[in-house]
Amino acid sequence: MVVLCFFSFGRKMVLSVNYDFTKLKDELQLCALILSYSPKNESTWSHRRWVIKKVSEHNQDVSELIERESVLVKEIAEKSKMNYRAWRHRCWLIPYMTRKQVLNELKKSTKWNELHVADNCCFHYQRSLLLALLDSCHVEDTEDSLDRKSVHLLWKEELTWNEMLIRRYQGRESLWIHRRFLSQLWVKFLLSSEETECAAGTSLVDLFLAQEIYLLSDCLNTPTDEFGEACVQTELAALYILWISKQVPAVKLKLEERLQSVGSLEDVLARACPQRSRLWTHLIA
Repeated sequence: MVVLCFFSFGRKMVLSVNYDFTKLKDELQLCALILSYSPKNESTWSHRRWVIKKVSEHNQDVSELIERESVLVKEIAEKSKMNYRAWRHRCWLIPYMTRKQVLNELKKSTKWNELHVADNCCFHYQRSLLLALLDSCHVEDTEDSLDRKSVHLLWKEELTWNEMLIRRYQGRESLWIHRRFLSQLWVKFLLSSEETECAAGTSLVDLFLAQEIYLLSDCLNTPTDEFGEACVQTELAALYILWISKQVPAVKLKLEERLQSVGSLEDVLARACPQRSRLWTHLIA
């Protein structure tokens, strides 16, 4: 409460006629000091965003400031695990970034996520970056626009990277949630492109589903381990396939055809988690 009142007074000072806007940097330093002791203080993060917004209103080029902000959040996130407020602040910065900064942030995020596969907050940030790049491909004739072919390639690389992590770190729900995001947009947006990289007569959707069924098959045949991670991996893989059939109805029939190699969807779910057989029957119906 004391911090909130203090920031309210600070905002009044900033909005006063005689206030020097160059001193906004002092406000940022003060926020950084408070966050070093209390990294999840919502009032401090909120005030920091307010200051950045005021800086952007008086200085159009805030690229250096945004770069420093991203570094600050990364340092705080490393010290304070699962810090949703810090990652939400980092997501808030994305609209202020240039395309080059977004791409650089995506590379940094990819490396960071590989070391923190259980932290869903960092994957949420990565999804926000990908959405920003996807939106940029719809903007024509601008410096920050990204052509559809580049986004198409980027998404394929992201799916491959995600599959690598899923196979390496079994039973991590955050990885499967990220794959749901990638798969849904892959089917709905990227596969609608007129450009194809496969032979004539072969559907990109069919190729995608074949890859996903292959991943499911590998998960179903994973040897059990003493920690139970293989069982969790099997259940997450089966739920992922069920999710695709529900979220993307257009591929449901093709999915059922592809599933014949491992069994029906109901059989797969029952095999993955037999104690929930009644639930699977209800969801599939």
